Amino acid sequence: MEMKKTEIAILDSGIDENILALYGLYDVIQHSEGHTDDNGDLFMHGTNCAIIIGWNCANVRLYSYKILDGTGRGDVSVLESALRWCLSNGIRLVNLSFGTTHFKDKGKILRTINHYANRGLIIVAATANSGYTAYPASFSSVIGVRTADAFGTDDESLCNRGVDFTAPSQHEFQLADKRILLQRNNSYAAPYVTAMIGQLLAMKEDANVWQIKKQLYLKAGKDCVQYVPDWIENGWIFQNKLISKADVYFDVVKEAENADTVILYDGNEVEKYNDKHIVYLGRETIEEPDTQYFFWSRKNRETQIERSREKNENINIPVIILRLDSGQDVIWWLTELRKCFEVEGYNAYTVSSETESVLYYLEYIPLDADTCVRNKIVDFIYWQTYYNQSDLIVCGMKKNEKDIFNGYAEIFIEIENRGEKTDIVVYCDGIKRTQICFEAIGEKEIREVYNCLIVFLTEDEDEQ
Repeated sequence: MEMKKTEIAILDSGIDENILALYGLYDVIQHSEGHTDDNGDLFMHGTNCAIIIGWNCANVRLYSYKILDGTGRGDVSVLESALRWCLSNGIRLVNLSFGTTHFKDKGKILRTINHYANRGLIIVAATANSGYTAYPASFSSVIGVRTADAFGTDDESLCNRGVDFTAPSQHEFQLADKRILLQRNNSYAAPYVTAMIGQLLAMKEDANVWQIKKQLYLKAGKDCVQYVPDWIENGWIFQNKLISKADVYFDVVKEAENADTVILYDGNEVEKYNDKHIVYLGRETIEEPDTQYFFWSRKNRETQIERSREKNENINIPVIILRLDSGQDVIWWLTELRKCFEVEGYNAYTVSSETESVLYYLEYIPLDADTCVRNKIVDFIYWQTYYNQSDLIVCGMKKNEKDIFNGYAEIFIEIENRGEKTDIVVYCDGIKRTQICFEAIGEKEIREVYNCLIVFLTEDEDEQ
């Protein structure tokens, strides 16, 4: 009886079947859609990935979907088509040895990846050779890989770049009398991990990405903690307990059974939903449930902060602090300001002390955590902004909260309700620069505040 082959899709620059045949790899299927602007794998990129997988995963059938054009570039729409094709053809394991570091691409790639990951695809992606945070490698629903001399994990990478594993990339092959040595880069580390996962799937065909991550972490001798709850496609929110009017980054459903993730506030409710991904927003510390799915709590973020290494230097990008009274929607202010900056091409790193902020793709910072966590917060933010290539930091805080930046902030914005009106006062370097009074706060008013900020932030540039 013939053993069932492990099927792996390589979404890349194509595959040269003739070259693979020289290495004894014959079971290769090319998909005709995708980019057809050249006559083959001009870069040998996809072909090399295929060789690595074929040599490290026994009894494998390789599928090639050409997603990169003749310049080595791709598009999210083509990625979506390729993943849809994989799903419709029952190919669960996918190698993506490419990605982007541009923050504007993040949202649409995340939505595409989550859609297919939540339907059973296991996606392995290479992180950027530059060292900056890459998409989709940094997403929780993806297994992100960077190069190293041996298979393992890297706490610094895990905490700051969303990298799951490190793996060898300098692969050596013998072809007749010729020795082939592939260069060291993240692209060739990813297929090594893909091959490992292929071997695991041969033993447990129905394993999901979370189970695979847990197994590989166990192999590497580390614990598997999800630091960012960014995997949600359809979320159910317990009793719809949202404190903000801002739009969450996922679709909200009315019934828990229709959700891939449940968002809970009461620790006693967690055990009831161990057949779903869970985001627990409660304040008390609870034991992580025994589940085969993703789990996030504020403890995960505290662990991430604790594991951050010390920063090399002071924060060298502008820091803006919004001090808001209790009547203001902190999350909404931050998401609207982030949109304003993004439209103008600025990558704003937005920080909030509200646990719920994780549902809006803001950075949640637990200001009420114990001392050892609080002492590491600035280190954590420094590395996050460094690896994410952030242009500035915008932090939303209630008036009674301590300034975590200890003097780094250049601009303070005081926002306070005054009966029927809202007063907004902007300070730059301790000097009051402007005061605005609005009867109501909407997108137009926040845009006006943003315009003031841009003037103040670019003053030094104008003087030069």
